[in-house]
Amino acid sequence: MINKIFLKYFFAISILFLFNETVFGQLCNSFHTTPACSPKVTQGFQKFGQSKSGMLEINKPFEYKLVLYGGKDYIFVVCTESGYKPIHYRIINAQTKEVVYDNTEDEYIESVGFTNDYTQTIILEITVLAENIEPQDAYDARACVGINILWRKVPKIGF
Repeated sequence: MINKIFLKYFFAISILFLFNETVFGQLCNSFHTTPACSPKVTQGFQKFGQSKSGMLEINKPFEYKLVLYGGKDYIFVVCTESGYKPIHYRIINAQTKEVVYDNTEDEYIESVGFTNDYTQTIILEITVLAENIEPQDAYDARACVGINILWRKVPKIGF
């Protein structure tokens, strides 16, 4: 009798943990669409199809390779859950490995805007620093990270 009760509770608790991980994982997949990952100025910009979200480990660099098209203005917003800041990110030219931008120069700012003159492949290297987190277990050592990318055609300048 006791074994049946134990098994019932064990099964119920296991289902709850499984459901919790599934729901959290699904929320993390669309983290880049949340208000926390939206830039203040979006007028004239469109969502870029290579925006994405995922679960990253604290202090482990993650590289995301993507193609940026020439003649476009871009806004990159790299965001994470509250409490897991700051995020260190670098934009690296994939061909030359030159660091084009490093947000440490701007006190770990979460968004950056720039004009891309020609089509190129870049690597967005992201590290969640989470300076105020002391992980108790593996679950605490991970955080949702969103990469929200917006673009627009470079406006014509002149007469």
